[in-house]
Amino acid sequence: MDPETEHDASESTSESRSKPASRKYWRELIRKNLRMRHKEYIHNGRLDPHSMFTDRKELMRFYSDRLPHPHRLKDNELIAQGIIEEALREDVRENRFQTTGEIMQGKHVTVGVGKKAVPKAVIEAIRADGQKEVDAEDPNGPKDTDCEIVQEVGAVAEDIIAASPNSLGPPIEACARYLYMKKCGEYGRNKLTVWKSPLFPKMDGQNGRRGFLDNQLTAIVWIMSRFLGELPPLRLRDKSKWDPQTKQFIQPPDTEELKRNRERLRSPKYFGGILADSMGLGKTITTIACLDLLLGQGLNVKVEDGKPKYRPILILVPNATVATQWVDEIEQVGSRHSIKKILISGNGARRTREQDRVRILTCKEFVLNWPPSLDYIWDESNKDAARTVFVMSIDAWSRRTCHVRKMKNEHEEDKDEFESFSTFTEQGRKFSVVVVDEAYKVKHAATGYWKSVALLERQFTLLVTATPCMNMLSDLLGPARLLWQSPQKYLQNEQATTWGRIEDDFNGLADLEALDDMLPWDDFQLVAGRPSMLTKLIETGSFRSGNPTDIEQTRKYLKYFESLAILRRAPSSNLYYDWNKARSVCLEGLLPNVDNFTVNIQPNETVEKEYQDVHIDLLIDYMDAIKNWHRKANTKPVISTYRQFQMASASLDVFCLDRLFKLNGFGTSATHVRAMRGCHLNFRHLAPFLLEPGEAEPNLALDYVKLAVRKSPILRYILHYVKENILNRGENQKIKKLLITEASPMLAYYYELVLQFLLIHCRTLHAGLSQEERRDLIASFNNDSDHSCQVMIQMYTVGFAGTNLHKNCSQVLIASQAHSLPVQWQTVHRVIRVGQESDVKVVRLKVNNSFHSFRESRQVEKILPELGTRAQGSMNDILVQLLNLFQFEVDEAWESPEAKKLMLDRNMLLKPDEIPEDEPTGKRIKLDDGTFVETGTASQSSTQPADVSFMPQTTAKRRRDETNRRAVFDCARHFQDESKFLELKTRRGYYDEYKELPVHLKPSFSNAKNNLRRMLTYGGPERNQIKRVWTVEDLDNAAVLERAMELMLRVRLGSNTIEMLPYPQIDFSLASAEKRRKLEQFLGDTEIVDQDIDATQEEANKSKAKHRPEGHDLGGMTKYMSLTERDKVLGESIARGPTAAIKKLEREAKANKKRSSNSSTSELGGSEHSTRREDEEREEVEGDGADHDEEDSSDDNENMSVDAGLNDDAGSDDDASSGDDNEKFRKEKKEEEEEEELSHIDSGIANTALNDQNTDEKEAMSDHGDCHDEEDVKIISSRSIGGGNTELRDIKVKIEEMDAAMLHLNTTNATAEKHDRGLRIKRESSTERIGLASNNSAGIGTTHLPSDGNGGDLPVVRVKQESTERNIITAIHETIVIEDSD
Repeated sequence: MDPETEHDASESTSESRSKPASRKYWRELIRKNLRMRHKEYIHNGRLDPHSMFTDRKELMRFYSDRLPHPHRLKDNELIAQGIIEEALREDVRENRFQTTGEIMQGKHVTVGVGKKAVPKAVIEAIRADGQKEVDAEDPNGPKDTDCEIVQEVGAVAEDIIAASPNSLGPPIEACARYLYMKKCGEYGRNKLTVWKSPLFPKMDGQNGRRGFLDNQLTAIVWIMSRFLGELPPLRLRDKSKWDPQTKQFIQPPDTEELKRNRERLRSPKYFGGILADSMGLGKTITTIACLDLLLGQGLNVKVEDGKPKYRPILILVPNATVATQWVDEIEQVGSRHSIKKILISGNGARRTREQDRVRILTCKEFVLNWPPSLDYIWDESNKDAARTVFVMSIDAWSRRTCHVRKMKNEHEEDKDEFESFSTFTEQGRKFSVVVVDEAYKVKHAATGYWKSVALLERQFTLLVTATPCMNMLSDLLGPARLLWQSPQKYLQNEQATTWGRIEDDFNGLADLEALDDMLPWDDFQLVAGRPSMLTKLIETGSFRSGNPTDIEQTRKYLKYFESLAILRRAPSSNLYYDWNKARSVCLEGLLPNVDNFTVNIQPNETVEKEYQDVHIDLLIDYMDAIKNWHRKANTKPVISTYRQFQMASASLDVFCLDRLFKLNGFGTSATHVRAMRGCHLNFRHLAPFLLEPGEAEPNLALDYVKLAVRKSPILRYILHYVKENILNRGENQKIKKLLITEASPMLAYYYELVLQFLLIHCRTLHAGLSQEERRDLIASFNNDSDHSCQVMIQMYTVGFAGTNLHKNCSQVLIASQAHSLPVQWQTVHRVIRVGQESDVKVVRLKVNNSFHSFRESRQVEKILPELGTRAQGSMNDILVQLLNLFQFEVDEAWESPEAKKLMLDRNMLLKPDEIPEDEPTGKRIKLDDGTFVETGTASQSSTQPADVSFMPQTTAKRRRDETNRRAVFDCARHFQDESKFLELKTRRGYYDEYKELPVHLKPSFSNAKNNLRRMLTYGGPERNQIKRVWTVEDLDNAAVLERAMELMLRVRLGSNTIEMLPYPQIDFSLASAEKRRKLEQFLGDTEIVDQDIDATQEEANKSKAKHRPEGHDLGGMTKYMSLTERDKVLGESIARGPTAAIKKLEREAKANKKRSSNSSTSELGGSEHSTRREDEEREEVEGDGADHDEEDSSDDNENMSVDAGLNDDAGSDDDASSGDDNEKFRKEKKEEEEEEELSHIDSGIANTALNDQNTDEKEAMSDHGDCHDEEDVKIISSRSIGGGNTELRDIKVKIEEMDAAMLHLNTTNATAEKHDRGLRIKRESSTERIGLASNNSAGIGTTHLPSDGNGGDLPVVRVKQESTERNIITAIHETIVIEDSD
């Protein structure tokens, strides 16, 4: 071993064996092992043991007499297999991994369309209807045909979850005829047709080139019909049909049949739509082909005042990696005749030598000095302008083009107003088509992303996303508003009569039913896309609350919007081939087979007992948090406990590390994980923190692995799976790959270090990686060489959208459940794509009797209301048959002894042995007859004489038994009405019932019995003596519909059960009686459940929106507003500044006032400066946002205020005199960081528009370093105008000089910290001045690495290498006039 590393490790571990674990000891160990930079032994995810050990014999001894090979992967895989097998021998012997999955495998559903009779042989097969399109003849009603569809239950479940019966598109044959398509091959295991057309010469299916699939050609026609309304005949460019005289191509005759076909394919002129096909179905290729067709046919040219207007196309994508993928696809699909120029810009933008039509624009060129050679793009008389395509990441676009300026308030002079504006719109730059990929990023109107699109002048808008509704119905409002801008102008300016009738006749949701009697292409159908109408549906209640009325309302009226605006198909959807629906085509087989499993992990009894003690402590904190939240409406403590629950359920070791680090000035947040990565740690540096007092130091790799998995059940299974499925390849097989999904940065890092320690090439896709590093990692994972990345850990919080990982990986482990199922499925679908050659195996990990059950319950409850809207038309037949198929579960439940006992005594309480006994409250004295008596409490003995009338020992037990009997009696009396006891209720109904229980029954209420009772309610009459057979009419009951959807999710997840839990409760039979009694007190006092937090938070957001409308999509509205009044409110909010930008300006104004007040007291010296700095930091933390949404929320927070966590307690031993105030501030600051980091645990709790923007902008800072100047000049202070460039330049020079000095500090110098503090104070003072002048627009940023010798952090300055940055700032100052805030 390397001498330095050997010394460090031995010193640390020897101390941990012999020295008591004092606070000073732990802080020193953290400084040595975690904060100091070590020699790097892990290179690009692979551990090099030969550099770690200098002695070959020592290396062999460490790896149990096996010598790792520096290059041969197979040898190292054998070593890893042996170590894992020995480390997990106990788990395998005791069978602690129980796998469930393949629910209803082999069962099929088959039924003819229009048949509603229930088949007799339910057990053998269920006859069910396939999904149906909403075609031109009847958009809502079923058709009687002889068509039959046969599908497996699993395919049907996928179909219902990922598709909509209202959004399946036009018939295949009609679309193929319109696009001149011909069959050119077959694809997939079901031999689906591959199509080609002379309109798309590069997509002919020949010589390895791709062709079109059924879903893609129908999507192209659907998009064109939504853009144009009436479809024009298409012109072919067949060289053999060139007429030299007319200099035109001879076109085929436009027959009456073709005209009728086009007429049936037309739709309302909506000017856009949402392409929401399931992940992996080729939405990118479909979109590019559609754009290529529009450009080639000149259909993107708008005529104004009799003159054609040629305008370019804009494609906005989630990040630079996806932008590169789009450019590559355009090169492969788009013809040079249609697309002549492709412009890209932003950090990470690149092109290959062969991509000669691709031009990269620098930041300076894009913002200020537009290249003269590209001036034609904005010349609307130049035809080439309409054949130009922009491709940019949406964060770079929004930061470069969307800004905020301060405006005078005409009504209130003291109150500032802020206005958003687009620099492109103000310069008269317009687009013909705007495409937004992964359009969930524009779901909230208060974000800069949304406004950067809404403020553009454009004709058509196409939104591409597989998850149009991520969390709640209001997610559709932002996209609907973007889509409505063009049709609203069209109706008001060109169809004034129609618009007038819409204003008069459509005033509420019920009026939408009139659309059923209108032609599907009638412009009256556009009213379904009116955002003000959608707000009526959103206002019916909380979409997440599970209110039956809400589900029924949504189910009834959302179909009109879906039919108009959304195209949504699943891999198992059934598309009809012809208008008569005599033949259907199932897309099943387009994607690979996916086997979903759930592994239930049972820890050993020691770990189980320790976990129960930890969980009950966390649950007490949680109950206290929601109790206080009910009074203060503060969700921060609740979110913090979610993070702790999630970590403890996966690994008690990591949970203990988290607690230990926090107590000693460190932590496990994304910021701290990034710091540890920067110090080149391997697992040996973490091991000393895991040792028990007196435990021997690990000597072998096997000992380290045993230590790592000792209290980490999830990691135990990961290693087991790796051994059985990844390291077991044959002699000539290529490397096997594994994708692991994780929510916690620390858990991901822990798993990564252990796998690397086993010589497995493992890396994490985390936010600390640059765009180039992300691309390299993805490329390595997609490579099949032995030196490529073998295991990749994908964080839910990092931008995975659009990433393809299917080339060599077909196995996924869901190590941690995401806050919502759509986010979880999006991650999994990175390997489920068209082109995947292997069947995919998805394994979801779940620890028995842990927080995982509650997380699963909440995931399901969030998505159930949206799934309820799928119960439309023939889909009802499918749901009914599946209910009957699963009815055997209900029958078995009724036959169980537990059910019979429950129905007899109605005892819904825990068993007596599960209820904690009272501990003695006084002394027990043994009498002469051998009996014992209690003398009273200990407190009594000190103040009162003991009671002389001794009671026998059995009195306390009798009193306890009597209390239990009374509770059982009260419970039976409470549930004595059998009809109410077996009444069908939704999950929300059960939670409401729980809240109404008598206080003394809540602590001992059994959730297990309640889940059993719920199952019994689905039985037949007379206690299931008459067997239940479900019918379509039963779906009108929300509880029945809920069970049908829940069954779909169970099949999809491979889960046998999904529990119903009001709180994160588990079985506490091994926990201490004292803690259980304490928990009982909270359970009895609490009047709300977890689900109430979502609903109440939404109401709180709406209430805040009335005072601050920009913070909520429904801001400024009241329940009784008309649609016209709602339209006005929505229209006025478009230009209102983004929430985060406004808050930034307000914080800046507060800082200015603070500086003014502090200037008069500057003589107070350093203490005053320190206090002011703490206030500013507190303001920064509070302003960053608390609860971000689904993507890039935690890891990307690393980029914001990176020193916030690392320096919390640094040097606090020396600064003990700082007082309780400083300690309180540090604690609050840590809680803020934890909340930011793990906000993905439940983004639904406070899912406001501000959260979305903070999430996206922080991702932008991580992903696009080129735009620090753009981000900072986006909001310009009035002070910057008067500052002058000379002062700006002088301050920058001083800062650079001080930063250079800081970089050269000796990390072992005892005075480094004092020197650092002194320079930091000076730099902060100068930074405050330059911050007002340019908002750091020069791109100077600070990244902290824990490398000084005293546990502190040295900043490493990252200076933007852009020679013209000062010119950019100056130019923007000259072009934007802002009112002085003073």
